[in-house]
Amino acid sequence: MTFLFLIVWLALSSAIAWAEAPSVPLTIGHADNGTSLPAFRLNTLQGLSIESKALAGRVLILNFWASWCGPCKEEMPSLERLRQKFSPGQLQILAVTTENRPQEIQAFWQQLELRFDVLLDEQEELSQALMVRNLPTTVIVDAYGNLTGRVMGPREWDNTETVSFIRSLMK
Repeated sequence: MTFLFLIVWLALSSAIAWAEAPSVPLTIGHADNGTSLPAFRLNTLQGLSIESKALAGRVLILNFWASWCGPCKEEMPSLERLRQKFSPGQLQILAVTTENRPQEIQAFWQQLELRFDVLLDEQEELSQALMVRNLPTTVIVDAYGNLTGRVMGPREWDNTETVSFIRSLMK
């Protein structure tokens, strides 16, 4: 019984330490060359339908998050600041959630004054297609629809390194 208690205690301690970890810059993992964004059609929080093919021609950031995820919510303001550094024709940021709690999400969006769309992935089709296993997970897609980066965990999205990386995808 003591051994089982030790294992549970270590697992909970690690989870708590991770949840309280500050957002630190993380290296962007590069996706395999030639891997394309899978086709999808999802609704926004406001009920508008967005298709992946309509997003071509600009860099796309898909941020997979949940309202119960502290690190997810922590990084949202930096995603908004990143969005403000580019025109809508250059960069599109979409927050993707599998939750169906539109009023709570809308209240959170208004509180933080976030101006990018939330996509509702209620059937988890996009999350599964992109093999999202942890939250937050962010997938970066170039203007040609190719997966170019993946970040697991929170980060400050408006730092110089990330802005330079996004600019390099626009060339």
